[in-house]
Amino acid sequence: MTKKEMAQANLENLYRIFTVPEAPDSTLGLIDQAISDNVTGFLQNHIVALERELEEIEKDFSATRIPEEPTFVSEYTEFVKEKLVAQSVHTAAPGFVGHMTSALPYFMLPLSRIMTALNQNLVKVETSKAFTPMERQVLAMLHRLVYARDDDFYPQWIHKSQYALGAFCSGGTIANITALWVARNRLCAPQGEFKGIAREGLFKALQHLDCNGLAVLVSRRGHYSLGKAIDVLGLGRDNLIQIDTDEKNRIDMQQLRNTCARLQTEGIKPLAIVGIAGTTETGNIDPLDEIADLAAELNCHFHVDAAWGGPTLFSETHRSLLRGIERADSVTIDAHKQLYVPMGAGMVLFNRPHSPPSNTTPPIFCDMGRKTSAVTPWKDHVPASRCWCMPGCRSSAAKGMSC
Repeated sequence: MTKKEMAQANLENLYRIFTVPEAPDSTLGLIDQAISDNVTGFLQNHIVALERELEEIEKDFSATRIPEEPTFVSEYTEFVKEKLVAQSVHTAAPGFVGHMTSALPYFMLPLSRIMTALNQNLVKVETSKAFTPMERQVLAMLHRLVYARDDDFYPQWIHKSQYALGAFCSGGTIANITALWVARNRLCAPQGEFKGIAREGLFKALQHLDCNGLAVLVSRRGHYSLGKAIDVLGLGRDNLIQIDTDEKNRIDMQQLRNTCARLQTEGIKPLAIVGIAGTTETGNIDPLDEIADLAAELNCHFHVDAAWGGPTLFSETHRSLLRGIERADSVTIDAHKQLYVPMGAGMVLFNRPHSPPSNTTPPIFCDMGRKTSAVTPWKDHVPASRCWCMPGCRSSAAKGMSC
């Protein structure tokens, strides 16, 4: 019996995995070719039809010690194919309907391969170059879809480093958090002796505003990410006020008005009203125009969570369903839902990019692309996009949207 060859960890092999591609007849090479030739067939053949209990699957992933010895890529590929791919969700199956995740267009596969090979980091321009302006272009396109500004508007903002039309995020959750973060910082901006909530915190901000708390109002069909957002922002989950819906699963406007009036008598200031453009469970759309009217009366932020229904704006026939979205201060859209790009690609768009949330110093911002030289000291870096987004290092989510 021939002794099984063992994988070796040494400098030669380390150099090899960065410089020598897998052979076409290797396990990984064959899988790569099969996916390139017929991804639907590959998934159909390798994702099993029979369900295994989750507890049984967990046994394949129970080891907690980092292996001391290396493994051949071919062996690990077999493990991935048998234990991971086989027990994945077949999102490309004709009968699959669930959680808004779909099959991907074929061209996404080679595009993703290019992206993986380039391994760009859009946290700053020096690690992404052309990808940063491409991302800003896509945000401008989506901004124009929502807000329909004229030709003269976009050239002055699209690539201006101190401002942003929006931000790419990992998904709708971070997009919603970012939108409400901007709303909070705008409401609690520096004024007089008050240095702003980013510097002095919520307690001092409430004293400055002369109120007992801040509230965010949304229908009971609102996404659970809004609870996370209000928690992260330090406002307290009890201050996410959920309003009952009407017979069409839309927010009850009369109850919304009554609730806003009650909160004001209690010394609670509405920070934002959130309209839903496509509820997760039912797909219904709130009366966005009416919500915009109320938000204007109360002088509070109007955010639209259009993570699911936003792409309806592409339809000349049905875009009227979202009438009023163009009046929102901010809008969330998930590209990995009805724009058919890979997970996860969320966006938040801002109505007024030239109206920063406060004049606080740069640390409250996340710099989406820095125009720098590789030899420039960090303290002298000039942000290319002070865009008020939460994530730091990230890959491009715009690659398939600019086609």
